[in-house]
Amino acid sequence: MCFTAFSVVSMVSAVVCIQLLRLGMVNHTTDGQTFKKEKQDPLIYVALAVAGVEILVCLISVLLSCRIAKVAKEEMSKQRDGMFHVKVLGQKDIVVVTRPNTGREELTAV
Repeated sequence: MCFTAFSVVSMVSAVVCIQLLRLGMVNHTTDGQTFKKEKQDPLIYVALAVAGVEILVCLISVLLSCRIAKVAKEEMSKQRDGMFHVKVLGQKDIVVVTRPNTGREELTAV
């Protein structure tokens, strides 16, 4: 999950990078007008494309890492012996549910 968080932070920083690069493509006047620069720098377009690709890679890696984490969690829960969880049926009724190797659920009142 740390990798997922790192990818999300990278995606946010790429969005900020795109916003800052867009500022290099226009001129702002003191009266609030915005004009496109007459001579555009081709490196800005390259940097915008690279930032866009970075966002796509981060998005794909977030989705894949979440899917891998889910599959790993399911596999680990299948391998555990004597796994149990607690169900609260009411204010005073608590039931411990265990899963033996047969795959059936047993209810034990506590």
